[in-house]
Amino acid sequence: MFRQWGLSVCIVLGCGMLAAPWALADAPKIGFVDLDKALRELPEAQVGAKVLNSLIAEKEKAIEQKQQQIVAAQKSLEEDFPKLNNAERQKREAQLQGMVLELQKLRQSAQDQVNLQRNQILENIQARLVRVVSEIGKKGHYTLILNDKSVLYVSGAIDLTQQVVAAMEKPKSGGQK
Repeated sequence: MFRQWGLSVCIVLGCGMLAAPWALADAPKIGFVDLDKALRELPEAQVGAKVLNSLIAEKEKAIEQKQQQIVAAQKSLEEDFPKLNNAERQKREAQLQGMVLELQKLRQSAQDQVNLQRNQILENIQARLVRVVSEIGKKGHYTLILNDKSVLYVSGAIDLTQQVVAAMEKPKSGGQK
């Protein structure tokens, strides 16, 4: 009877020793960051939005002025059309087409400038955001920090990249490649 009891104690102690490292290890700590909310609430994002809105308003004003010039030129052409000779009509129609092309270029240029400004603002904010999240992750001993689309921070303790690369580099068993 003592022998069976002794064996049971050894088994329980042995299992306890095997489980001890897991019991002592920190439980995974996972966090989440709502990037949309952070971008709405960050003062630098709000300043960036004001700068961007100002640029958009400026470009829209220039486009509106160009559109008004085109409308005026088209109205003038329509009024003068019966009085114009063929050469003068073609010349004014070509000028009007040139103005329309300028408007298209102005719109494209404005869109490109707004996109460039938006991207610069977002890149600066995102770079800082990633640094801050990483610092919080390290200081707070987080294992993983997520957002709604991706992982923002991963503790090196759970990084399996090298293990996966090493396994991928080993030739397949059975002589297959």
